[in-house]
Amino acid sequence: MPLRFFEQLRRRFRVQAWRRRARKKHTARLRLTDVPGFLEQLEQQGIPAVVLRWAEEVPTTPFEEATFGGDVDLLIDGRGLKQAIEIAAGQPGPVKCDLYTSTGHRGTTYRKMPYYPPVLAERILADREPHEAGVLVPGTKTQFRSLAYHLVYHKGLESGIVSGCRLESCSRPSRNYPELLVKLAGRSGEECEQPITLVSLHRWLKKRGWDMPVDLLARWPKQTSWHQWLLEQEVVRLRKWTMRLPGLLVFLIRDDAIQFGLADGIREMLSEKFSVLAVEKLTQRQSETVMGRVRGGNWIEHGKTALVPPREAVVCYDFDPLPVDSARITSRERSSYPLVENANVFHKHEIRERLNRRRRSGQPRIHGLHGSDTACEAQHMLEAVFGARSDSVNSGLAALVTGQVVDRSRPRRAG
Repeated sequence: MPLRFFEQLRRRFRVQAWRRRARKKHTARLRLTDVPGFLEQLEQQGIPAVVLRWAEEVPTTPFEEATFGGDVDLLIDGRGLKQAIEIAAGQPGPVKCDLYTSTGHRGTTYRKMPYYPPVLAERILADREPHEAGVLVPGTKTQFRSLAYHLVYHKGLESGIVSGCRLESCSRPSRNYPELLVKLAGRSGEECEQPITLVSLHRWLKKRGWDMPVDLLARWPKQTSWHQWLLEQEVVRLRKWTMRLPGLLVFLIRDDAIQFGLADGIREMLSEKFSVLAVEKLTQRQSETVMGRVRGGNWIEHGKTALVPPREAVVCYDFDPLPVDSARITSRERSSYPLVENANVFHKHEIRERLNRRRRSGQPRIHGLHGSDTACEAQHMLEAVFGARSDSVNSGLAALVTGQVVDRSRPRRAG
C-alpha cells in the first residue's frame, strides 16, 4: 500500500486519540513540531490563533524542540478547532502546547471554564500581530491586558506581585513578573499605578472592562484567599442595595429565546414565582457590556461556537424566599450552586425545561435565559445593564418594593 495511505491512517489515529483525551481532560495537550508552521497553517485556513505569552521562547529548530522544557500556551478561535486538530495531527513532535479556545470547547478549558471569557478571548484574537519568533501574538496593548488578567486572576498570589492588601504573595515566583509588566507597559504605552500591585492591576483592568466578572470570580475553579478577598470587596461595595433589596433577582433573556418568540412566555413564567418590577430591552451597547461583565454561562451554548447575546433584562423581586435547607433540591444543584440561599432561584431551571418541552419538531434545545443566584449578583448585573444609572434605578425599584409591601400587608375585604 502507498505510504500516503498509512500517513492518513496515522493522522486519523492521532485525531481520535486527542478527542479521547479531550473527553477525559479539561485541557488536552498537543505535542507538535514546528509550532510557527502550525500557526501559519491556521492563519492560511482563516483560523485566528496566537501564542499568549513568551513567544520569544517558542522553539524553532529541532535542537531547540528537543531541549525545550516548557510549554506553549495557544489561544485559537473555537470555530476552527476541528481543523486545527487535524492540522496538528500532521506534525506530531516533542513541544507541549496547551490549547485554549475562545468558545471553551471540551479539552480546551481550564477545569471546565474557558481560560479567558469568550468576549475577552475574541478581543485577543481580533488584535494579533507578527512576532520576530515567527508566530502571531496579541498586539502590544492587548498583550499587556491579557497578561495582567492572567497574573491577577489565574496566578494571583503565586505571581509574586505584591498583593496590595493583607495577603502575602509568593516569595519565589517562576518569573520576575513586575519587571516584565513594566517593560511591556513601556512598549504598549499603557500607564499603570505605581508601584504595581495585584489590587492596583485589578482596579486598572476593571476600569477598562478587562477584569474577571464577579459571578465568574465566585465560580473560578481554583479558589484562593485572593479570589475570596476580591469577592469580599464587591460584597462590601454593593452592600447598601443588597441590604435594602435582599429579594432582588435579575434575569437576562437571550437571543435564542427571542428568535423563537419566547420572551412573553418567559416573563409570564417568571411572574408565577416572582413580582416583575421592570423590563429593559437592551441596546446593542448594553448587550455587549453585559456579555463582558456577566458570566452568563459564557454566552455560548454547550458544544456550539457562536455567542448568544442577551436581549432583555427582567428585574424581579421575591417576597417569599425559600431557604435552601428547607427545599427539595438535587445534590447537583447544591454542589453546582453553593452560593444560593434562596431555592426559588432554581425556578429558572424549570423555565428552561418548559421552554424546551414546547419546542417544535426539529428545533434545537435552547438555554433561553440567565439569572442571578444572589442579591449581590443581582446588583452586579444591574450595574452591567444600567451602568452609572444603577443607583437611580435601584431607588425606583426600592420604591416599587415598598409600595408592594404596603399593598400586601393591607387586609383584604370580603367579597
